[in-house]
Amino acid sequence: MTEYLLRKPRIKRIRDMNHLQIDNFRALAPIRLPGITEHEGLEFVDDYDDYALLTYQLPKPVGIQDLMDQLEDNMGLNILYHCRNSFSESSPQHCCAYSSPTFEAMYKFNAQTGADGMVSTLYVYIFESLEVMLEFLKEDLRQHSKAAQFQGMDLPRLVADFM
Repeated sequence: MTEYLLRKPRIKRIRDMNHLQIDNFRALAPIRLPGITEHEGLEFVDDYDDYALLTYQLPKPVGIQDLMDQLEDNMGLNILYHCRNSFSESSPQHCCAYSSPTFEAMYKFNAQTGADGMVSTLYVYIFESLEVMLEFLKEDLRQHSKAAQFQGMDLPRLVADFM
């Protein structure tokens, strides 16, 4: 049985299909994102039909731009968007990044700043298929593209990335 199933009771039963994908991510992520996806920071692993959701509490909050830089530079992820719902500097910021469909790994990362302007929680989705991943990304983009301050891909560019 894998270590994370023995370590924390807050982790639900994981289907066999997701074991390998979660194990691969948990082996790679602390090397690529040190101080962000450490094993001690993993709070929850929720298993769904087509994906698993890993929730990390960051040991030290980080700025959203620093996080996006690390996701892009260290993990090789594409930034889907970075937005703010209003023009107020104190308004929470949201970001989403995803792994290129040409890679074997199918990841989507989401983060949001808190009242202090820092990110303290990171949500990592691990998908079983590109089709499901694309649908999640399209819905995420649709929900955030109407934000007052939006920087990101448009839908045709996202879809083209999966062709």
